[in-house]
Amino acid sequence: MTSRSTRAADSGALKGTREPSEPSPSPRALGIFGYTQRVNGRRLLGVWAILGSLAVSGSALAQGKGDAAKAEAARAAAQAARAAASAADQAADEGLEKPDGTKSSIDKARDGVVLIERNGKVLGLGTVLAGDGRILTALSNVGHGNRLDARFADGSVMPIKMGHSDRAWDLALLIPQSGRWKKGLKAGGTDASRAGASLRTFTPVANKDLAPSRLIVKGLRTMQGADSELLRDAIDLASRFKNTDVGSPIVDDRGRVAGMVGRACAPVPGQDCQTVPFGVPVTAIKAFLRTVPANAVPPAPWLGIQGVAADVGPVRGVRVLKIHPRSAAAAAGLHGGRDESTSDVVVAVDGSPVMTPEALANAINQRAVGDSIQLLLFGGGKFRQVSLGLTAAPSAKKGLARKSSRSKAPARKRPARTR
Repeated sequence: MTSRSTRAADSGALKGTREPSEPSPSPRALGIFGYTQRVNGRRLLGVWAILGSLAVSGSALAQGKGDAAKAEAARAAAQAARAAASAADQAADEGLEKPDGTKSSIDKARDGVVLIERNGKVLGLGTVLAGDGRILTALSNVGHGNRLDARFADGSVMPIKMGHSDRAWDLALLIPQSGRWKKGLKAGGTDASRAGASLRTFTPVANKDLAPSRLIVKGLRTMQGADSELLRDAIDLASRFKNTDVGSPIVDDRGRVAGMVGRACAPVPGQDCQTVPFGVPVTAIKAFLRTVPANAVPPAPWLGIQGVAADVGPVRGVRVLKIHPRSAAAAAGLHGGRDESTSDVVVAVDGSPVMTPEALANAINQRAVGDSIQLLLFGGGKFRQVSLGLTAAPSAKKGLARKSSRSKAPARKRPARTR
């Protein structure tokens, strides 16, 4: 993929590889409690707001004990104090200085979150799996699954299709049909239900951008998924969500995934079950990804040629023998055949030499459908360079269907042979 797209493994990540750990900023750069002096100042303002308002509320209670009006004033002052503290805390978080101008973990995580759309309308959010390119989202977002697109962090839009789903936990794995987005998210070890855990989700804002939002967790509870299946250890959420927030990853301070926002039924004694947003724990996500069928993968890029290793004087590469008429190679004007004077030799792909058909196939497989590549060719006694866009191979089933439709008369049965 050129912008915002191997299998997922249960190795503490949403994929099987590890990224190098990020260097920690020095204590001098961060100041006390891991924040800069400016951020600490903002937090202290919130603390002073609490102390001042508590002093006001204490004075009101002392002077008018039993006076309802003064008691109400004291409560209002206490609420104002909490609001001031919350505002100061939020301002401090927003003002966190990033050493050397690098992105925060939450900003990096946002690059791996996509908008799920149909005909330009946002249905919900999704998470790109790190190093994989496939997208995890809520099954309730996609409905019948037709005409779906993913909008990535750079604004690019890509068609996606359903690859795998779990109705009970409201999980769906969507397969990009062109390109591969490389900025994905990994699973973390944060317990979303732990008291004091700092968690965030994402929400769509103006111009189809995304903003992080603090998450409030009540704890764990048993909920009811589709087909009346019980969801044990579901994450009970106290935060409010818009419909378009569903499918968002739940991330910790390191930008690692601790869960996903889905929809499930919250049982209430004596009442009908009502569908509400809940948190799918990362353990359920990993279990879901382990059940993905082998064919739920993005379409393979296809050049559309057959060739053999060739050595033409000082030139080594892959001589083109056959070209599929509906391939990118045919559209780019490559020449094939066994005549060395007229057929092309593929010498390099994007500047990297390819000397065997296996090396050429490996170079193509490192790309994705929709990617553009540069081929260095040698033919007719001279070098030339062509640019082409990789496509998916035409469906073999469609070809068989066309052939079968041409036969008008049914095949006659052979008479049984006698012995």
